[in-house]
Amino acid sequence: MKAILAFLAAGFLSVLPVVATPREWKTADGAKTIAAEFVSAKDGQVTIRRTSDQKIFTIALATLSEADRKWVADTLAAGEEASAKSDKGSAFAKLLTGEWERTEGHGLQYRIYGARKLRGADEAGYPLVIYLHGRNGDVMTPEQPGDARSFSEEDNYRKRPCVIIAPQCPKDGSSWDGKNAEAVVEIIRDLMKNLSVDKKRVYLTGYSMGGYGTFYLLGKEPKLFAAAVPISGGGNPNDAENFKDVPVWVFHGAKDETVKPEQSKRMVEALQKEKAEVKFTEYPDGDHGISGRTYADKAVHEWIFQHKK
Repeated sequence: MKAILAFLAAGFLSVLPVVATPREWKTADGAKTIAAEFVSAKDGQVTIRRTSDQKIFTIALATLSEADRKWVADTLAAGEEASAKSDKGSAFAKLLTGEWERTEGHGLQYRIYGARKLRGADEAGYPLVIYLHGRNGDVMTPEQPGDARSFSEEDNYRKRPCVIIAPQCPKDGSSWDGKNAEAVVEIIRDLMKNLSVDKKRVYLTGYSMGGYGTFYLLGKEPKLFAAAVPISGGGNPNDAENFKDVPVWVFHGAKDETVKPEQSKRMVEALQKEKAEVKFTEYPDGDHGISGRTYADKAVHEWIFQHKK
């Protein structure tokens, strides 16, 4: 009870006026009752509106019953939580400007793109696309973040509006695993919580080191993703069982000397053994630099966005 009184006396701002079902308020000794609606509470006082004549009273909380004081404390706490969530959501919504905005979260910088109209999306929401760059890639300084821009190109975006993010892997020799992968997942969850994201249409793709990161994240968080496109990468075949239910389209160049095509092939074979929905495209004349070619293929975008969990 002391904790409740301390909370109420701490000078919290009142919650917004509400139209609620009247409740019965009692004095501390139980001698008097009044049917009234809650209006606000601040500085150890509560304001209520009497049901019978709509007259407003402001009285000391200490004069009310313990049950009433607890009810007010719970109501204020709920209001504070809702306000915090609203403020956080608004901060994320401001990043949807129709431009590639720069921001950060959970120890990673990242770029985010979304049309302004996505701010007021309905509950169904829009797809979310995550692009993981390759080694030595820098998505923060260019005007547009590498191959992620293929998803925001006018023709593509008009047909497939979505929220797109391109995280920046720290330039410390690390890759898209461990704490960096965990940070990406937390960023995704932030966006799913604070924007109108369709949780059944979250897509993952990446090139080279980002292709490895795609396979890695699929193995760690398969339930997050509706489809994935790893390019010029590889992974651990033992993880295939974990994400066998996620459709995957794998790309590699037959002449790739940086990451041998066998790295992708063994992942494809592992997924085939699990009877997963997996496609493999190998460019006979392709070397390691096939990402632009792949992301320019409209069929790839159509394939990604047709999937839903």
